[in-house]
Order: sequence, then structure tokens, then C-alpha cells
Amino acid sequence: MAEKIEWEDFADKIADYTGLEKGDIRPEMNVYNDLGMDSLGLFSLGMYLLKTYQVEIPLSAVATIETLDNIIILLNQQIEATA
Repeated sequence: MAEKIEWEDFADKIADYTGLEKGDIRPEMNVYNDLGMDSLGLFSLGMYLLKTYQVEIPLSAVATIETLDNIIILLNQQIEATA
């Protein structure tokens, strides 16, 4: 069973994925405007996070994602739901 994902670990993974400095990663960052992703980029990030954390985000929830905070909240909700 996966444990709750903490922001520091999540920020490390986002920094690794995007190439940004960890100190520049903020919860309110918009995945489209601040990270320059499109829907395919968000899907790719989702696959990376699935492999990293072994937690799936339902496709229906992906449409609601705008910020990094949205992603970590959704991941942690899925962890709680499967606990």
C-alpha cells in the first residue's frame, strides 16, 4: 500500500521530470502556463507519476488538473481510497 505523498518528495519528482530547480517548484504552478505542458505532456507526466508512486489518477479526474497542487491532492485521494 502506498503512503501519503509529501510535497517535498513530489517536488523532487516534478523537478526531475521537468528539469526545473526544486526550489522553483510551487504548489500553485499551473501545469499548462507555468510548466508549458499541453494535454499530451500532462498525460506523459501522469504516466511518470504512475510508475513512480504506483497510484493511478482516473482519466475523468485528469480534466480537472490545472496546478501541481491538484495533482498531489488527486494522488493522495487515490491512496486514501485504496487504503
